[in-house]
Amino acid sequence: MELKSNLQQKKTIDCLSLGTLTITETQWYFAELSLDRVDVDAFDNDNAEAEDYRDVLSWCASVMACSPSARLLLKEASEKDWKVTVEDLNGSDYYVDVEEKLLILDNNALLPCALGKSDYFRNIMLITLVKALRDIWQEKRHGGFDTLYSPDHILLMERIRAADLDVMAILVTWELRSEEFTDIWRHMLGSDIGDMAMAYSGYIERDPSAQFNAQGLVSTYKQWFRCSKRIDSCDHDALEYMDDVLASYDVVNPFGSKKPSKMNVEVLSCLPDKTAYLRGLGAEILSDPIYSSVDNVINQTHLFHIMYDLQAVVVEDVAFRDADLARKIFPVE
Repeated sequence: MELKSNLQQKKTIDCLSLGTLTITETQWYFAELSLDRVDVDAFDNDNAEAEDYRDVLSWCASVMACSPSARLLLKEASEKDWKVTVEDLNGSDYYVDVEEKLLILDNNALLPCALGKSDYFRNIMLITLVKALRDIWQEKRHGGFDTLYSPDHILLMERIRAADLDVMAILVTWELRSEEFTDIWRHMLGSDIGDMAMAYSGYIERDPSAQFNAQGLVSTYKQWFRCSKRIDSCDHDALEYMDDVLASYDVVNPFGSKKPSKMNVEVLSCLPDKTAYLRGLGAEILSDPIYSSVDNVINQTHLFHIMYDLQAVVVEDVAFRDADLARKIFPVE
């Protein structure tokens, strides 16, 4: 089945030094993994051993099938003929090749047998897979932001999207907790987004109805922006991406000029069941500095350099702020 879309697609930028990565020929369709239906307790047996990465991926797919939200993400990836493989990405979580419909997950430098025996790293792969499938889900519907928005607005939209990936991971692990996968929820509590998990569970405990009216997810989403480290890391990645976009185009300004509307913000929160948990909050997110301000000095400087480059006229590798001056010094023959 061919993936067709009239939306702008995010350019595939080599941010992970993938030129030096030999992608294995062993790739599996999500449709195949979904049909494996392995025992979710298979690795609890001390004698169980994963012969290849497919065993671990099939386990992930079987566990995800127990979550209503993850099941829909997995279903769409299966229907659209997406494939997955596992490689050592040197610390990066995953890589999405939109054109090839290929998802590459990081194996944390572990062989299949070691990965299968480690609850910790298997849970990491499971949660990473959830985030990656959500990213693919978003990519299909919204594409990249670089052709639509100016650099400062790209930063905001990338933050919103990154926060949504973590919110989705929290939602899925909470649903799995209800299916007695308590070890995965405990893993989430001890992860770098454990504060978001605590915010969600705390809100649900105080108001059980928040699990059904999306208020628990709103609380979790807002918690993402209370960690400056998450914001700074997201901004850094987005700025590096914009540098690569600038380097890959011959035009002075390859970015768009559109300003995101509240609807553009809210639609990014649409869940697979068509619930938009940020509904009604788009205007607040666009206007409140807690969501949009760039407080990190290094990222500020990086953004200013990009904005400066967009205003400069480069002739013979010399940057000019004035196009007339550039023509006088380097007249066109």
